[in-house]
Amino acid sequence: MTDVLIYSPDLARAEYSASHPFKPLRAKLFFELLHRFHLIHAENLKIVEPIPIEEELLCLFHDRRYIEILKQAESGEFTMDMLWAELGTGDNPIFKGLFNFVLNVAGGTYQGGRMLLGDDVRVVFNPIGGLHHAGKDHAEGFCHVNDIAIAITDLLNQGKRVCYIDIDAHHGNGVQDAFYSTDNVLTISLHESGETLYPGTGFEKEIGEDDGLGFTVNIPFRAGTDDEVYTFAYDAIVPPIVEKFSPDIVLAQVGGDAHKDDPLANLNLTSHGYRHVVESINRLSPKVLALGGGGYNVFKTAALWTIAWSVFCGLEPVDQYAGLVGGMMFGPESEAGNLNDEPFVLDGPEKEACLEQAKRVVAYLQKKVFPFHGLT
Repeated sequence: MTDVLIYSPDLARAEYSASHPFKPLRAKLFFELLHRFHLIHAENLKIVEPIPIEEELLCLFHDRRYIEILKQAESGEFTMDMLWAELGTGDNPIFKGLFNFVLNVAGGTYQGGRMLLGDDVRVVFNPIGGLHHAGKDHAEGFCHVNDIAIAITDLLNQGKRVCYIDIDAHHGNGVQDAFYSTDNVLTISLHESGETLYPGTGFEKEIGEDDGLGFTVNIPFRAGTDDEVYTFAYDAIVPPIVEKFSPDIVLAQVGGDAHKDDPLANLNLTSHGYRHVVESINRLSPKVLALGGGGYNVFKTAALWTIAWSVFCGLEPVDQYAGLVGGMMFGPESEAGNLNDEPFVLDGPEKEACLEQAKRVVAYLQKKVFPFHGLT
């Protein structure tokens, strides 16, 4: 079967603004790491450029009025009427080419979902996709469009059973809102608690409503949580529920901002915990649509995505530059040349507090959510 990387050098050159933390450049660094570690040359791997989504397909999730205001933003000129849609703010700036960027990001994710409908593709990775905060009628949290909700809605229309797993440090509130009342989608988000991080949602008691009761799962972590605590909670909750749900396709938002060196979040995940979770997602998934999501240490994020790609494709990274001077392509040597981190273990009262919260969340979900899935 074929594994597909959706990549465009033009998209990787896009820029919200010089000072904005969201950097599509991460995708270029990731692409270079794939070459460096010989992860893009196998016969069954394919690189395709995203096809811009048809404008009407944005309405699979977004309101028409919002689409029209996004179109007006293509010129890069701000007008006051954009503020009602939270456009032109510090988080969601207007820039020249914005609507074209939106069409390509959503197009890549939509395209990836469509590829998985056939029998010849098992994995698709769109590193610039995964914009999980955008709402039906507004931009939010660096996300001008919700490519995830669009793709999931399309897959549901094709009769597929979909599970969404989000390991970005920030709660995937836009996707949760989209499918909070349906049992056709299992939505799982592991993230830093809304008590300490944007968007302030995603507490364990948010478990869905109406037909969707029990089909939204949130695992909020205390700031400081390390690999050991994170993987304990993940292993206790995610595999049993996903196995019972038995999805046709898993959409995995594999954002890198849970990493301990990320400047915009406060978790302590390393490459080891990240790999553990991605390996589990891969085992659980008959087909995977992986999306890059967040990550604001661009070097660490590119390295984590490289790990994810190698796991999903069943490849072992081999550094073609081993023994040479490091960092030539990626900046300071301390930020490049090795995909794996040194082990990190939190200790003392902070570790105890993180573990206590994780145990409480796990116990709650096992009591309140597991019964909806025939688990005890």
